[in-house]
Amino acid sequence: MLQIFFANPWLVAVAEIALVPLVGVVVGIVVISFNVCRRKIRLAQFDFELKRDMLQRGMSAEDIRTVIEAGRPAVSNRIPKTRGDHLRDNQNLAAQPT
Repeated sequence: MLQIFFANPWLVAVAEIALVPLVGVVVGIVVISFNVCRRKIRLAQFDFELKRDMLQRGMSAEDIRTVIEAGRPAVSNRIPKTRGDHLRDNQNLAAQPT
C-alpha cells in the first residue's frame, strides 16, 4: 500500500487536499450538534429550576402557567409578509392623497 505513495509522491498532496476539508466538515458538524444538544439540555434545566423555585414559593399551577406564558413571545396567526408585500404597502401609502 505504501509503495504507491513512494512511487507517486504527488498522491500524498492529493490525499491531504481531499481529506483535510472532509475532516474539517465532519468535526464542524459534530461540534455544532453537540452544542445544540447542550443548549437544549441547559434550557430544560433553567425551565425546571424556575418551576421548582415557583413551587417552593407556594405558587399555584395556574400562576406558574401564567408566568411561563408571559415570558414566551406571542405567536402570530398571520402569514409573514414578503419583501414584495412591504414594497406594495409603501407604494399604496405614497399614492394615497393626504
